[in-house]
Amino acid sequence: MYNKVFGRLEQRSLGRIFVFVPWSWLAGLVFFLIFNNKLASTPAWLRRVQPGFTMRFKVTTLGCKVNQYESAALAGALKQAGLEPALADADKDDHSDLLVINTCCVTTTAMRKSRQAIRKSIRNSPGAAVLVMGCYSDHDESAIRGLLDQLGLPKERTFLAGHQNDLSKVLRKLVDSLVTSTNRLANQSDCTTEAPSVGGNVNLPGTVRLGPVEKLPAHGSSGQDCVDLPGTAGLGPIEKFPAHSRAFVKVQDGCDAYCTYCIIPHIRKSIWSRPVEQIFQECRNLVRAGHKEIVLCGVFLGAFGRKTAIRRTWPQGPDPLGELVRQVAGIEGLWRLRLSSLEPGDITDNLIEICSELDNFAPHFHLPLQSGSNRILKRMNRQYDVAQFQHAVEKIKHAFDRPAITADVIVGYPSQSEEDFAQTLALAREVGFAKMHIFPFSPIEGTAAWRYRNEMPDAQLVKSRARELSLLGKDLARRYRAQFIGEATEALVEAGPEGRQSRAMTDRYQRVFFSAKKDCPVPGPGEIVNLKIDDLADDGLIGSLL
Repeated sequence: MYNKVFGRLEQRSLGRIFVFVPWSWLAGLVFFLIFNNKLASTPAWLRRVQPGFTMRFKVTTLGCKVNQYESAALAGALKQAGLEPALADADKDDHSDLLVINTCCVTTTAMRKSRQAIRKSIRNSPGAAVLVMGCYSDHDESAIRGLLDQLGLPKERTFLAGHQNDLSKVLRKLVDSLVTSTNRLANQSDCTTEAPSVGGNVNLPGTVRLGPVEKLPAHGSSGQDCVDLPGTAGLGPIEKFPAHSRAFVKVQDGCDAYCTYCIIPHIRKSIWSRPVEQIFQECRNLVRAGHKEIVLCGVFLGAFGRKTAIRRTWPQGPDPLGELVRQVAGIEGLWRLRLSSLEPGDITDNLIEICSELDNFAPHFHLPLQSGSNRILKRMNRQYDVAQFQHAVEKIKHAFDRPAITADVIVGYPSQSEEDFAQTLALAREVGFAKMHIFPFSPIEGTAAWRYRNEMPDAQLVKSRARELSLLGKDLARRYRAQFIGEATEALVEAGPEGRQSRAMTDRYQRVFFSAKKDCPVPGPGEIVNLKIDDLADDGLIGSLL
C-alpha cells in the first residue's frame, strides 16, 4: 500500500529528515492527549475513536505566493490521507489533531511573525502534533526547536522539515504515526466505543499521491538529467486553491543569485522548474474548478526553464517563461493570467512580445527595485543598474496601455547616504509606481550584508526615510489610480459582501470597492463583474456595477 503513496518519492532521497525524536516515540502523543489538562472536555483521543470522527489538521502560512501554493498542495495531500481541515475559531481550541506552520524568514520581521504563528497555533490547539516547515525551518532550526521546548511540547509530537528535507517522507511518517498510535491506544482503552480501523474514516497515507519526484526532469523540459530537487518538489498539482478567487501556481523553485541582503539562496538552493505539461494540466484543471485568474509564481520566476538565476550565463534563444505564458494563456475559460514578480533583466523583447499579444494577460509587472542608486545596487549584488531598470520600464510602457508597475524598495541598506536615498526618490517619481512595498533593511546572519550591519544608518534616520518614501508611494499610487476614474473595466470579485459592499481586483492590480444594485443579486467571489470607476478610495477605487 505504501508504494501507492509516498514509496515512489523515497526512491530519490532529497536530504536528511530533521525530526526532534525517533518516529516511534510519537505513540506517546496519545498518552499526552489523555492526561493533558489543557485539552477540551472531550479529549482528542476520545474524539478520534468516536464513530464518524475524522482527524483534523490546520495549516498556517506566512510569506510569499510560493509558500501559499506549497501549503495548498500539502493540505491537498493531507485530505487525500483522510484528514479534514479543522473548523477553527481564532479565539478557542480549534480541536486540530495536526498543526502545520509554513514559515518565512525573508526578513527578521517575517521570522518574528513565524514564531508568533507557532505560539498562537499551539495555544489554540494544545493537544495537536506540530509540523513546522518552510524557509525558517532551514534557516534557524535551533530557534524553532528552542521555541517548541519553551512551549512545553513533548518532543515525540514535534516535527521539523526544511527545503533540504524530503517533505514527503516526513509527511508519510507523521500521518502514519498519528493513525497507528491512535488506533493502537483506542483498541487498548477501556472505552467500549468501536474505534475506526486503519481503512476507515482515517486512512493510512496509502491514498496520498505527491508525484514521482525521482522522475521529474530538470528545468522543465524532457531529456535533461535530474537535479537535486527541493523537498517540496513532490507537492502538487492542486485541484483548487481554497478560499481564493485567484489561483497561485508554482512553476519554479530556487535561486543562486546571492543578493547580499537575501538569505533565500542559502535555503532554497536547488534551481528547478516544473515540466510545462504538468503546469498546463494543473492550470487547466484549476480553471475548470472555477478559478478565472491564474498567477504564475516562483522563487526566481525569470529563471523558469533555466539552470541558474545568473543571467550572463543564459544561452541565446526563445525565453522559456514566454513560451509557458503563451501556452497557459490559451486555456479555454481563463479570464486573466498574471506573473507574480520579475527582475528587470527578465523583461526581454521576446517575453514582452508574447505577453502584449495576449488578450488575457494582466498588464501588471512587479519589479523589485530595492534602490535607485547604482552604488547601492552594486553593493547589493543586483544584476542590473539604474539604466537597465529604466530600460525595462520603457519596454513595458511602450507595449502596454498604462501598465501597473509595482516595486519593492529597501531603505537603510548599510552605507546608504543622502545622495543614494535622493536617487531612489527621483527614480520612483520618474517611473510613477502604482504601488511600492517599502522595507527597512533587515540584517540576517548568514548573508553577505550581515558583515556590513555596523554601517547601517541611524535607526531614526531610517524611519524618517521610510516615512518619506511611503508618503511618495501613496501619492504616486493615488495619481496612477486617478487616471481610471470615469472608465469602465472588468474585475474579479475577491470578497464580499460586507453589508452590501464587495471588493474586486482589476487586471492592473487595483482593488475596486462596489455595492450591489438594489434588488439585484450580490456578485460572489470568483465572478467577473463590469464596473464603472467613480472615485478614489484610500487604498483602491470606488466603482458601481454596470
